[in-house]
Amino acid sequence: MRWGDLFWPTLEKPTDMEKAREASALARDREQIDQAKISEDEQMLIDEARRLADSEMDRRKTAETKAAIYLTIVGVLSPILATIAPEALEPKSGWPRLVVTLAIFLCAGAYLLRCGLWALHAISVKASTRIDAVDLVRLWALPDRKAALARQLMLCVRLDRAGVNEKVTSIIMAQAFAIRAFALCVLAMVVRSGWKPISQVFDQIGRLLV
Repeated sequence: MRWGDLFWPTLEKPTDMEKAREASALARDREQIDQAKISEDEQMLIDEARRLADSEMDRRKTAETKAAIYLTIVGVLSPILATIAPEALEPKSGWPRLVVTLAIFLCAGAYLLRCGLWALHAISVKASTRIDAVDLVRLWALPDRKAALARQLMLCVRLDRAGVNEKVTSIIMAQAFAIRAFALCVLAMVVRSGWKPISQVFDQIGRLLV
């Protein structure tokens, strides 16, 4: 982990070599699925393939549900910041408090914006693969219908994996920014309520030392 990620989490984009490697792996997996010899226990394989398909669907739904939650968090924290800002940014509060508060609000606003963008990216509609009615009719016309169905289910799972992983990654990034935004909102409220008494304490200490 890089130190910069503590303040601004970043997602490294895959290199051209990594993209080529992933495309090669997908092509290889598709070939293995297409050429798989299934001569017995077809029903067991179908059940396992359906379990995998349901698991990927659950991952997709969970990611989209969390995305909606993070968008709600953004909607809740934004008015809180907007409510605190006018009082905390008054010029008469003194330039030290003004600078500190302004830095907190700018960072918190940037975190909230990035969290919302990642959540929107996770909740956005992406292509998914499934076996439709026409596919079932075509598969049932084949002599090895059960084996063909098992292959098609496994292929759907493999093709959907990248899209689901992308949604999950977006949620991880949204969570990282949401945590930082929440921490800064709490810090803003602490500064708002505690700056004056703390300043008075330091003034008293300064007078005693003088």
